[in-house]
Amino acid sequence: MASLPKQSYRLLEQYEMPTAEHACSQPESRKQLGMTNPLENPLPLESPTFFDLFTQTRSRMREVRSQYPARWRDVVSGTPANPKVSIMVITYNHEHYIRQAIDSILMQERDFEIEINVIDDCSSDNTQRIAREYQLRYPGVIHCYFNERNVGHIATQLNTLRGFQTLRGDYFALLEGDDYWTDRNKLNEQVCFLDEHMEYVACAHNTLKIYDDGRPPEHFLPFKTFNRERATIADLVTMSGVYHLSSIVYRNVFGLNPPRCLASPYSCEVTINMLYGQFGDFYCIDKYMSAYRVHDSGVFSSRTTENIWLFHLGGYRHFMIFLGWRYWALFSRAVFGFSRYALLANRRSVGPRLTMKSKMIFVSHLLIASMVYGITGVTTIMGRQYVRGHIRTKLSMVYRRFLSILPDRAIHRYLAAELKIPIIRRLRLACKRRF
Repeated sequence: MASLPKQSYRLLEQYEMPTAEHACSQPESRKQLGMTNPLENPLPLESPTFFDLFTQTRSRMREVRSQYPARWRDVVSGTPANPKVSIMVITYNHEHYIRQAIDSILMQERDFEIEINVIDDCSSDNTQRIAREYQLRYPGVIHCYFNERNVGHIATQLNTLRGFQTLRGDYFALLEGDDYWTDRNKLNEQVCFLDEHMEYVACAHNTLKIYDDGRPPEHFLPFKTFNRERATIADLVTMSGVYHLSSIVYRNVFGLNPPRCLASPYSCEVTINMLYGQFGDFYCIDKYMSAYRVHDSGVFSSRTTENIWLFHLGGYRHFMIFLGWRYWALFSRAVFGFSRYALLANRRSVGPRLTMKSKMIFVSHLLIASMVYGITGVTTIMGRQYVRGHIRTKLSMVYRRFLSILPDRAIHRYLAAELKIPIIRRLRLACKRRF
């Protein structure tokens, strides 16, 4: 894991902003390449029920699993007119930060086409006006998708789902309007890696946490205890490997039809990573290339640790159902460990003292998770034993059939060799006992 750079302040404050000449020096304009017009503004879901989210999510994931990865590029793009990378900028009342966020995208050095989709949830400040200014300066690159009314509450998942429905690129990245990128080679490095490694579904990197109140920057994610470049679905579900949204470039597995579980009130970067982790591993570049900003009006910045823990517990509960029974053993083990950690955090001086209501919630989840894990664990073991028994039966049949077609002379010579070299006999008997 990279240590915090000594020149953090310069890295965060003094990177070059793109000029008009720099932006024009990027790949040919969308018009020259025959790029398609921006999509129509997707309508937000109207009060979706859990059953609606569940049925569409399960149906969509079955469909994608049957196509990925063999037909991935055909399904996602299907035409060279689409951009290589789509960047979703999620905004709500970010007038003080949105310029820095968009400028950090425009400064990227690349040899491929991008689109920047600004997804705003009916901001009451000047965020929309600023986004429109950038759209006029960079037509064909920046598209604005504004809600006529605010659909977010504590979090803005309904607005985020709208953004997923505008992503046309082979790859996509997410950036909240109050965060920004700090390295002009970020996109190029991540896209090149994913182009060369089909076994990975996403590429991330280290993220700095910066404070509006002047405190020095510090390392944010991934956790320093997770000192590995590769994260599997097990690491993502157990939250051993956690990456901030600003750091990740994903393969656009679902195209323009994302699963509606992304509109769940418990959807966040952790659950989004679980969803895409079904289709491949995550790779982490050991460099700081984005910044997460902490300020008073931030969605998570203003929450208490206890509320954040309860939020993640709800995410576990919902996405365990969304992703299906094949991950229940993994989810139940993760819920058990997470609940135990929350209950003991204050005693270990690593977390707040929980209210009685929260304690009861965590205790109930711990007990239910242990029962679910016991059931799914036994089922998994029984399934593995059945598979092993089936393989042994087949191998035994092949062994007997092989002996039946060998000529007697070959068998006598082999037995004579066993008498001279005892290790051959021991190997044969060991294989016979095993299979």
